[in-house]
Amino acid sequence: MTLQILLTNDDGISAPGLAVLRAAVEGLGEVTTLAPDHNASAVARAITIDRALHLEPATFGDGWQGLACDGTPSDCVRVGLLGVACPPPGLVVAGVNAGGNMGADTTYSGTVGAALEAALRGLPAISVSVESMEPGWLPEAVPLIRGIVRQVIARGLPPHTILNVNLPDRPLARIEGVRPARLGGASLHDRVYVCLDGDSSCMQEFFLAGDHPSSGAWAATDFEVVAQGSVALTPMSYDLLDAAALAALRDWDLDLEALRA
Repeated sequence: MTLQILLTNDDGISAPGLAVLRAAVEGLGEVTTLAPDHNASAVARAITIDRALHLEPATFGDGWQGLACDGTPSDCVRVGLLGVACPPPGLVVAGVNAGGNMGADTTYSGTVGAALEAALRGLPAISVSVESMEPGWLPEAVPLIRGIVRQVIARGLPPHTILNVNLPDRPLARIEGVRPARLGGASLHDRVYVCLDGDSSCMQEFFLAGDHPSSGAWAATDFEVVAQGSVALTPMSYDLLDAAALAALRDWDLDLEALRA
């Protein structure tokens, strides 16, 4: 039975990274591309709930055929699962995102959010990003991406888990390896622009402090791996529960009658 692969992203169906991803999965299954018709970066797992979604045929990259959706990346996954516009997928691959999705930044990403939406629905999913907002070597990564997708197809992923992939922006010959990595901390380059009193002419730029925790016992952080010129592979789950904190709640003074007093 032919594997049904759904491709999506958050940069929009015309983004160069999506065409690279489409080339990377060619021949690995029956591929449907269903992506936002606009840039939907940093929307995480947002979904549309107040209107119907609209799909339009679209051509992207070097003549690839796909569907453009006026919703979010997670909307694209949800529509794909319905099977009304394409066969229900057995694998979802999102990307290639322009700009790394590492550390705490993964919780903002619509590309990662689309993969997590698929994992929530029981599908294996991969999110792929490249460290640069304007990558210069992304087409050379096609065989790397293809090899990683083939490994996921062959080996599978644990239930409700995605594989988050971050590529360094460098020629294929200069990529140092493919390494497991843990999530780093917050981005050290996080900026916020603020217009005070509604005056857009006096926009001010602020930087938010970040923290990159040190490596674990054996796995470096994704920030470190990519900075060293390797591809970072990070398995992620949408389960955000802190089990230790949950157990500690048993010792809190939460007697209902005392709280009512």
